[in-house]
Amino acid sequence: MSLQEKLFADYMQAMKDKDVSKKAILNYVIAQIKNKKIELQKDLEDGEVIKILKKEIKALVEAIGFLGQANKLKELKEEQAKKQVLEQYLPQTKSKEETKEIVLNLIKELGITELTKQRWQVMWAIKSQYWEVVEWSLANEVINEILKWS
Repeated sequence: MSLQEKLFADYMQAMKDKDVSKKAILNYVIAQIKNKKIELQKDLEDGEVIKILKKEIKALVEAIGFLGQANKLKELKEEQAKKQVLEQYLPQTKSKEETKEIVLNLIKELGITELTKQRWQVMWAIKSQYWEVVEWSLANEVINEILKWS
């Protein structure tokens, strides 16, 4: 079952269960997926659906920050619930230790001798090979730590 099919099945279940907030966020994401499908004129793969989910989660995190500053607790809880629903569909991301292992392996694979000058090669490799499971900011943090200790 593709991620798109799972989202739609969960949307249908949320309708049956009369779970209004879950139904609303899934409906919104499904609409975003359909818009992207029309824009690209092809069926989306799971990776493209994950990008859409990450984009929506990023927007929700931003909204949660603003709502927290504005002290709007009801809306804050609603946005946090939406974020939790969407996070269920993302693949599990790597821990800091696993990310460090990936970075060190890529440094060896790519033959990196000067990490300060060749950092972009490592980041590019992470982005192209591990974008679904490695957080960009965490990879950057790990590289900074490696640079600090070298």
